[in-house]
Amino acid sequence: MRLSPAVLALASLSCVAHAAPGPSGPVVRWLKPSETASSGRAPGAKVRLLTTESDGTRTYVLVLYQGDQVQAGLAAFASDHHVVDAHFSAIGAVRDPELAWFDESRRQFKAMSLHEQMEILTLSGDITLGADGQPVVHTHLVLARSDGQAWGGHLIEATVSPTLEVYVTTYPEPLRKRLDPATGLQLIDPSFEQ
Repeated sequence: MRLSPAVLALASLSCVAHAAPGPSGPVVRWLKPSETASSGRAPGAKVRLLTTESDGTRTYVLVLYQGDQVQAGLAAFASDHHVVDAHFSAIGAVRDPELAWFDESRRQFKAMSLHEQMEILTLSGDITLGADGQPVVHTHLVLARSDGQAWGGHLIEATVSPTLEVYVTTYPEPLRKRLDPATGLQLIDPSFEQ
């Protein structure tokens, strides 16, 4: 028995309509650089000093727990430990992340949020002193969605779920940022010592 092309097309459409849905796209909003500071909290955060070198370099482990906000936890660590220069990396998982991509023509971040649980493939960043002399946390990360698809960018905020293990190395010599008038961003200036 031969099926007509119309019947085959209808059968194909029926199969597509019943296929499992893929991950949904992100919700988008636009932010000025000044609007990207974290306002969350990380009450479960715990810190342990692992090593201290003779030059003042220190290595810490910072562990965040269920419900802690990633950027807020890093910012609180920087403030509590008077960090003037550091780099960090981490592994763990988060939910409801908001990541961003900087659009130079608009001088704004395209902030994108997904409302799902995700594994961290890589998280890294630095802490330096901002133009106001306060620590500024700059974090990038790549996440894995439930289908294995990678998604990443500049971290605005994410909620830890269930844990995040961060290794932070701090340095005694301050590294500072200056406000770049062309972009509106605070950028590291290695020659800036004031």
